Parts: sequence; structure tokens; C-alpha cells
Amino acid sequence: MSRGLTTAALNAVQAEVVARTVAVSLDFPSGISRFNGSPADIAIGGETFLGVGGLGGISATSESNELRAYDLTVELSGVPNDSVAVALTEAYQGREGVVWEVLFDRATGAVIADPVVIFRGRMDQMTVQMGQAAKVTVKLINRLADWERPKLSRYTDEEQTRLYAGDDGLKFVAATVEKELVWPAAGFWDRKR
Repeated sequence: MSRGLTTAALNAVQAEVVARTVAVSLDFPSGISRFNGSPADIAIGGETFLGVGGLGGISATSESNELRAYDLTVELSGVPNDSVAVALTEAYQGREGVVWEVLFDRATGAVIADPVVIFRGRMDQMTVQMGQAAKVTVKLINRLADWERPKLSRYTDEEQTRLYAGDDGLKFVAATVEKELVWPAAGFWDRKR
């Protein structure tokens, strides 16, 4: 299946030698970090992806007919120190991560238009190894992982107010928690006879 590849991209993947790299975009609260596995910076969709040389590694992507959550692990090597500081200090979990397959025209070295998104998900876990060259490993999970998480909702005034501002329907729930209720009330049956 071609997944809607442009003619130029289809020709490039059918060539005897394919010039390609992977580009990664990670959305941190302070801004989006963009890297690619080539030694040069490249532009995708008007955005510049920093060339880090060897990207490091990427786990295999998989698909099936099953409706289930998949994950992808991206290893970034040679990441600049300021980007490593971002990874160490910011709340990244649940934020978007996108991985593209980028094809190059072998004759000109130019990026072929419309790179293919091979994975779109959320950042889950990140490990950083410091050394002469910093290495950051990011695990991305797709959105179907949310289906496997329990959805917790409580019948409390706080939860009801959060969902429906101004709704006082559960205002007295806390007052009834340890209250002893007698049902029916004592003497109820005596009055009915």
C-alpha cells in the first residue's frame, strides 16, 4: 500500500538505492524540539529539523487488524546540551511526538515533498544518558493506550462542579457518608395498620 505517496516519493522508494532519514518532532511545554538523522538541517512543512548526524535508533513500527495500542522507541544521539536540559526539567508525559520517514532526491539531495508520518503519539517515558555525546531515549505511545487506562469519576461535589460549573446536585454527598439511615423509618409499619 502506498499510503498516498506522491509520485516523486513513490519513484524514490522504488529506486535501487533509497536515500532516506527519519525526522522526529517532540512537543515540550517550552517549545517543539525537531531533529533528523541526517548531518544537515532539513525543512518539513516550513519547520526546520536539526540534523544530528546519526539519529541513534528507532524501534520497528507495527500495524495489524487488531484495535490495540502500539508504541515506538526513538533513540536520539548527539543531542545538544540545551535540548537535554529540556528533557530533564520539563513535564513531557502525554505531549505529542511525531516521527516521519523522509526521502531525498539522490541527484540533488533535496527533501522530497510530503514526508510520510510513520508514527504519531504521545511521549510516555524518557531516559537520558550523559557522556561525551548525550543520548536521549523516548518511548512514544499511540492514542489507543488511553482506552486501556481506567476512567475514574467520583460522585463528589468537587467532581460534579469540575464537570458542570454551578451544579449543586451533589453538594450534600459528603455529609451523608457516615450517616446512619433507617429505612423505612422506625414505627412506619405501625402507623399503616
